[in-house]
Amino acid sequence: MDALTLELLNGVSLFAILAIVALGLGIVFGLMGVINLAHGEFVMLGAYVAYVVHANGLNHWLSVPLAAVVLFVLGAVIEAGLIRRIHRRPELTILATFGLSVCLRQVAELVFSKDFRSVPNPVPGATSAFGVLFPTYRYLLIAIAAAVVAATLLTFTRSRFGLVVRAIVADRDLAESAGIRTGMTNLCAFGVGAATAGMAGALVAPLGAVEPQAGLAYLPGAFLVVIVGGYNRLWGVVVGAGGVAAVQTGVIHFYDAVWAQIASLALAVLVLQFRRPTPAGAIA
Repeated sequence: MDALTLELLNGVSLFAILAIVALGLGIVFGLMGVINLAHGEFVMLGAYVAYVVHANGLNHWLSVPLAAVVLFVLGAVIEAGLIRRIHRRPELTILATFGLSVCLRQVAELVFSKDFRSVPNPVPGATSAFGVLFPTYRYLLIAIAAAVVAATLLTFTRSRFGLVVRAIVADRDLAESAGIRTGMTNLCAFGVGAATAGMAGALVAPLGAVEPQAGLAYLPGAFLVVIVGGYNRLWGVVVGAGGVAAVQTGVIHFYDAVWAQIASLALAVLVLQFRRPTPAGAIA
């Protein structure tokens, strides 16, 4: 029973990480139709923000909002300078964001070198709950990820900005003819997507090594979550993260991590085979 409880807690922790990493990808793809292959590098840069905060002797928790601000600004600059010119041509956005991911990794190597960096766990130790010991920091990560996802969903479903976003998703040309500034909305959406990735990077930094290639580990899982959950429904990120986390945790428990990745891919293919066409007009 204790082993099962521990596996469930590991699954919830994986779910939280997948949800917050994939959230920004879902925003950008759902609103703009942009397949952002540099999303993993946004996560990596968020982790480096956490490293810089630690290296300067500051409190780790400062790195989470700081990463959000830094990555929002970077995302807004990238959208205005690059994505805006090509976002209606999917093949160009794929090539451009792939090139951007390479450039961001090279910049990280030039600034920080290829060496592995580490961010100490700000809350070491474990907490006893449900009859098992589980890392306290992972409990906090789950809580923060849940708060970020909930706040984002509320923003896109209950605010005027969310109404504007849904109007653009439903019919971009009609929205533009009605006077909606789609360019500014795209800039904000891409910036928010990058900001959530940066927050995810800062949160997961204490769980592993911080290095220029770190973002590559998060991109496939984020895409699988978006595919499983649905392309233009933001709440689908939560559903997709839950499905992928459940499959991976279960397969790892009985087999190993390689088969877990294969099972996640199989889940995505299966969902694509049986999913009905998604109606236009809802990102949340």
